[in-house]
Amino acid sequence: MRNFFAVAVLSALLVLSGGIHPVSAGIMDSPVPDMDPSHPERTIYLVPGVIKNNNLETEFNCTNLDSQVVRIGVEIFDELGNGPLNDITSGVADGAQDVPVGGAVTIGTGNTPAIHESKVISFSNLTPPINVRNGSARIISTSKRVICHAFVVDQFSDPDPVPPTPPQAPAILPLRIISRKQRGD
Repeated sequence: MRNFFAVAVLSALLVLSGGIHPVSAGIMDSPVPDMDPSHPERTIYLVPGVIKNNNLETEFNCTNLDSQVVRIGVEIFDELGNGPLNDITSGVADGAQDVPVGGAVTIGTGNTPAIHESKVISFSNLTPPINVRNGSARIISTSKRVICHAFVVDQFSDPDPVPPTPPQAPAILPLRIISRKQRGD
């Protein structure tokens, strides 16, 4: 019991003195990027289970419920929490798009024949080509009046197969809504 107390006190002293620095990286610790200098951005959803691997792609579909145009962006993080793997800042806009009032956008990790992607994340700053096997995503917007859903689809699924086959439902991914307290509202 004495050793436990001594270790706890020593650990607290090291942290307070700056001897140990907590690691901060990943989906919750990386700063929210500036997509639009005229509007504040906020994280509105977190998405677990993102896949870009073995012909599977993740699609993010969002609808603008605000009374003005909003910018919506998707940042991808790998299974180790590294990221974001794409850049959605205003100059590059890899994975971000303006959405009109009442409009919708589909942002995908790749092209698929069954879904029309408004924007495809290129991961242009990474070589070799990126694979994400159990990653996550952060959906960022200039408005909190946005609804989204995410799903995984087969990159090579044929929308009009011959002979006709029953359609395969995409795998729906859960979204975690960020509370006002977490967003800083």
